[in-house]
Order: sequence, then structure tokens, then C-alpha cells
Amino acid sequence: MTGDISVIIPVKNGEKNIGNCLKSIFNQTITPLEVIVVDGHSTDRTVEVAKNFSVKVVYEDYKTVGGARKVGVNHAKGHYVAFTDSDCIPEKDWLEALIKEFYNDNIVGVGGAIINIGDGIWEKSIALALDSFLGSANSVQDRVFDHKKYVRSISGCNSSYRRSDLVRIGNFNPNLAFNEDTELNKRLLSIGEILYTPEAKIYHHQERGLKEFSRRIFLFGKGRAINKLFDIQIVPPILALITFVLMFVSFSAFFFMVALYVSILLIFDIMIFFKHQKISYLLSVPIIFILEHLSYTLGFWRGVIKMIGVSWRGVVKMIGVSE
Repeated sequence: MTGDISVIIPVKNGEKNIGNCLKSIFNQTITPLEVIVVDGHSTDRTVEVAKNFSVKVVYEDYKTVGGARKVGVNHAKGHYVAFTDSDCIPEKDWLEALIKEFYNDNIVGVGGAIINIGDGIWEKSIALALDSFLGSANSVQDRVFDHKKYVRSISGCNSSYRRSDLVRIGNFNPNLAFNEDTELNKRLLSIGEILYTPEAKIYHHQERGLKEFSRRIFLFGKGRAINKLFDIQIVPPILALITFVLMFVSFSAFFFMVALYVSILLIFDIMIFFKHQKISYLLSVPIIFILEHLSYTLGFWRGVIKMIGVSWRGVVKMIGVSE
């Protein structure tokens, strides 16, 4: 069965994984109309590997994920566009599970479950931490929920839309290297609803070490602040700031906040341990949580500072023009 779907895969230097990703795309229960690989001028064999499959390779010069997704939409011919990443392996019925949910015009986006996988202890610990409320709150971007629900955002590596809806709201923002999916979904909510379905599964290879993981989370936090994507994810940075201030105001209150955080950390750690029965997680998972929260908080407040700076420069410029 062939569907009117363009599958778009943004990639740069993804030689290691893109072959397996494309194999899974061409083994779907619904054959896509086309598969578009948007390359960011890779310096490895990414394009060479991709051309072993029946794909359309196009290039983007924005040097951002948002730019790559925008270029893919501009080249797409399908009524629907579906996105995944080169380090993801969709299940066989992934496209079918996504597209069948567009049963009325009010649904403008459908995303699915992201199952993080990895081989090393840190990769597995990252996956376990992110698949928890303490790691990802109610976001479906890195968690697996067992029921369908309407959400505020879906992940760029497991998402689908009508191409006409994306064009209608102005497509992806090419200036965004992170949070491009969250920012797009925020605009989409003005014209309809976004649905999450656990039936559309992809497996995401967690091949990041601690340094790269921390950097990625820092940039996510920074991007959320700059793009004013304020939801439950702003709670940790705000609580962290309050705790920091309390250190100079009331040591007992500061100690209480730290003790409360440690207690919550231990509760989630024990829950994960009992579920997976591996002693090493008792140490590794709390380290991931702390790195994630610290990196996200620092990134968020760095983004706030930058956002304020940009706004202030705009005011100064406007005053200068008016004078």
C-alpha cells in the first residue's frame, strides 16, 4: 500500500546510522511517496550511503535543524510529511500508525513514542532518566506513554503533519538549531490540536557521552528561554534560582530545598532500580538527573539573559530611530 506521504530525514555526518534508518523506512506497511534526505553538507559518507536507497538528496545551508526541516518541507510533494532522524529506527507500522490519526481537519499534528536505547551504562541511564517525570515532566519528547492524548508538542524525530498546515503557519523557523519542533508546534496549536499515539514507535540510539548529553540539554534550556516556550519545564530553573537566593537569605530554608531535591531524586532512583534491578543504576541515574537539571537550568537562564539583551537592544534602537 502506497501513501501520499513524504518522509523527511535531516542529517549531518550520520554515516553510521542512516543506512539502518532508511532500511526501516523502506520496510513500512505503507510505502511513502518519497523519502527526502536533507544533508547539511556532511564530510563523511552519509550521502553515499543514502544514495544506495531510492531517496531524494537535497542540501541545506542554514546549518540548523530548523533550516533542514524547512528545506525538506519545501521539496516535499506528499499531502503529509513525516519526520524522523538518521539515528532513529521506526517500527514497521510507524507511518500507518501516524497517518491514520488524521481523521479530522482539527488534528494538525501527530507524534509517537520515542524509545531511547543505548549500549553503555551512561547511554542506558540517560534513557531511563529521560523516560520519567523527573527527567522529562509530561513531555512526550523523550517519554513513552501507553495511551493516546492531546499534547502541546511532539518530537521532531517522530512527527507528522499535513504539508498544507505547515505552509499555512510559515513552516519551520530556519534560525533554530534546537527546539525547532516545540516552536513550530506552539504555532500549530493556533489552528488545531496535536495528538500523541503510542502505536507509532521509533527507537532512538542514545550514543551521547555525559559531556555531549550535558551540552545538548544546556542548548535545549537556552532555546526554550529565547523562544519563550514557557510551560512546566520552567519550574526547575525557577526553583534552582530560589534555592540559590535562599543560600544568602536563610541557610535553613536553603538546606530544606536541597534536602527536598535529594529526597525526590532518591525516590525516582529507587523506582527505576526496582523496575530494572541493576545496582549500578543506583549511582548512575542520579548523576544523570543532576547533570540534566544543572545543564538545563544554566542554559535556561543563559537564554533569559540573551532574550533580555536582545529586547533591550531593540528598545534602544527604537528610541534612537524615534529621536
